[in-house]
This record gives sequence, C-alpha cells and structure tokens, in this order.
Amino acid sequence: MPKTKREEFIFTAMTSGLMIFIMGVYNVAINNNGLEYASFVQAARTFPLEWLIGFLLAFFVANKTAKHFAFHVVTPADRKIFVILSIQIFTVCTMVPLMSLVGTIEAHGLTCDLPIVWLNFIMAYPLQLLVAGPVCRRIFHKLFREKKDMQGKYPHRT
Repeated sequence: MPKTKREEFIFTAMTSGLMIFIMGVYNVAINNNGLEYASFVQAARTFPLEWLIGFLLAFFVANKTAKHFAFHVVTPADRKIFVILSIQIFTVCTMVPLMSLVGTIEAHGLTCDLPIVWLNFIMAYPLQLLVAGPVCRRIFHKLFREKKDMQGKYPHRT
C-alpha cells in the first residue's frame, strides 16, 4: 500500500484510470444494448476528461472520506486484507455516486434517470474488489517493492 504522497498519487492514478475506463466501457455497452468493439472506442474518447475529473475526486475527496469511514470499522493494526477491503468498500461508496453524477451530466445533463444510473454500484464494487484493486496493487507492489529491494541490496548506490 502507498506510504508517501507520491506513492498515493501514483496508486490513485492507476486505480482510478482502470476503474474509469472499464466502467466507461460498461456504461457505453449498456447504452448501446451490448458490448462491441465500438464500446471500447467510444469509452476511450471520453476517458481523458473523465480520468482527470475522477482522479481529482479520488485523490482529494474519496481517499480521505474512505479512510475516515474505514478506520471507524477497522484499525491499522487489523489484518491487512480487512483494512484494504474496508477502504475499497468506502472508496466505491464515495466514487460511484460522484462519477455517476459526472457521467450522467456529461452524457445527458441533469435528468431524472440519475438514481437509476447510480445502480452502477452493482458493477463497480465487484470490479474494484476483484479486478482493479488486485491488479493495481500487484503492479504498484512490483514498481515500489523492487525499487526498495534494490536500495536494500546496494545501499551505497543512489
């Protein structure tokens, strides 16, 4: 897990990017009545702006909110998996409404369909729990673990 602000920035960029792209494909597929190659193309077109907005919301709002609520349920001394799962639950509970609002306004403006769109939680939570979270943690761990291992083996090198 991230230990510094730089690491948190990188981890948040990775997880928000993966979640936003996959959820974008999912939403396009729902709106087009099926998953097609065009779903990926259309999601890729809107991805940069959605990622920027999503990253900012994740880094400045959801990270703090999720940790606040998670540490009312678990403590840092609890088993690592319980801490991770608790933070993921509250991150999804924060990000799904925020990003659904952003996506709905982007696509349709403010409409009465917004509560229906918020059902994205049904897809977003398992995606975060089973795909995006583990994939990003593994990549993050490889990036930052190897660097720390190298520093430990060769402490005289900079």
